Amino acid sequence: MRARIDAITGRLSMYRWASITLSVVLAAGVLLAFLDVIGPDPYGILGTIGVVIVATVGANEIAARLAGVVPHRESAVITALIISCIAQPSLDIRALIAAAGAGIIASLSKYLLVWRGRHVLNPAATGVFVAGLIGYYLGQGVGFWWIATGALLPVVALGALVLLYRSRRLDVGLIFIAIAVVLISVRLLSTGSTPWGAPATVLTLFPTVFLAGFMLSEPLTLPPRRWQQWLTAAVTALVFSVPFSLGPIYTSPELALIVGNLVAFAVSRRTAVSLRLRTSEALSPHAVEHRFDLSRPLAFEAGQYLELHLPHRADIRGLRRVFSIASPPSAAAGENPQLSVAMRTPENGSSFKAALAALEPGARVAVTQVAGDFLLPRDPAVPLLFVAGGIGMTPFASQLAELAARGEHRDIVVVVVPSNPDEVLFHDEIAAAGARLEIVVPGQLTADALRSLVPDLAARRAFVSGAPAVVSAATAALRAAGARRVRTDYFVGY
Repeated sequence: MRARIDAITGRLSMYRWASITLSVVLAAGVLLAFLDVIGPDPYGILGTIGVVIVATVGANEIAARLAGVVPHRESAVITALIISCIAQPSLDIRALIAAAGAGIIASLSKYLLVWRGRHVLNPAATGVFVAGLIGYYLGQGVGFWWIATGALLPVVALGALVLLYRSRRLDVGLIFIAIAVVLISVRLLSTGSTPWGAPATVLTLFPTVFLAGFMLSEPLTLPPRRWQQWLTAAVTALVFSVPFSLGPIYTSPELALIVGNLVAFAVSRRTAVSLRLRTSEALSPHAVEHRFDLSRPLAFEAGQYLELHLPHRADIRGLRRVFSIASPPSAAAGENPQLSVAMRTPENGSSFKAALAALEPGARVAVTQVAGDFLLPRDPAVPLLFVAGGIGMTPFASQLAELAARGEHRDIVVVVVPSNPDEVLFHDEIAAAGARLEIVVPGQLTADALRSLVPDLAARRAFVSGAPAVVSAATAALRAAGARRVRTDYFVGY
């Protein structure tokens, strides 16, 4: 079942899913407003959406051209749709100007509040917060959060679930929701709410679910490691839940998210390293490895991934993409640091892959982040099982090469599920590390097959990497075969 869900959700980028789910939420809001189920004026909602989209996208176009980069239009539309769910829905000219101002500020923040190639704060939250500060002195508020109503909760919750599941951030969203529900419920209980009514109020009359699913989960402002993301969610929930007021600054969802973003920025390492292309070599007829020289040594752990930034005329996926690092950490240290990434080369691939493939030796790209928790256990005595689906062999290549470079022997079985007949990527790295290789034909990755190939499977720590459908199928088969601990790795894009 999970494999089917992954196959369906994996057909669209996170940008497209965010656009679709936000559009559905807003459409439901307009419909319920026309039916008088919720209070806002439906024409006010429509008018606000139109004004905010024009202001946000227009400001993004101008700012991108001034910065000399290709504008990411779908990202701007998503920001506008989020602000439309927050700003006061009204046809009053002052309210429309305030909402438009929030959109303009949000777009500008993507280019002004930047550190090493990435914006620091959630743009929608920043736009609403700053416009609200200005409005405080002009007598016009912005952060209305009309989306927080029980009638819209089912649609909002479904959209949040889709985004959190697709981005593999369900745990982050649930941590935020759980802490917010507990803290606010305690406060409501002290004022006379019932034990059942207090949590219901937090979920229906506070934008708890919307904030968790549509804003906190934004990958560009989340830190790279899981514990850092949990910390960010907890701090955001705390600020969201505890009331305070200091002049124009008071408890609000947008302020809570901004504080969480600042915590994320403080605990994470924002990397900015220039790469110069050395060579591009085919690993197979369907995959290529790009090898780079680093402008300076880069610290990372085997199994992590990096985010590459390549200015070009981009498709909906934008100017950045994440790729597993194929080379070992030891190669990225020292006097002549090097690094490589590997990827599929489909005929109708993304604009990013096409631009990367067209680069000549000596051309430069930038690393804007190193992240990931797909790491081997510290104890070398722990026996391991790697299951790789096609290009999912890439993080294992980094790990195996690092073990070989250190002269460290570990008991490892590598099970490869080829994407194409007889295709085993990084065969030399598997052999150099002394790992045992087994091949399973796609469609035959079952619990029985795994038990037959790896009789001591239950005693091994399992790692799975590859396309979402392969990861889901392999994880289910491993658990059915008796694996106790399974760590997965695949990239969902944004």
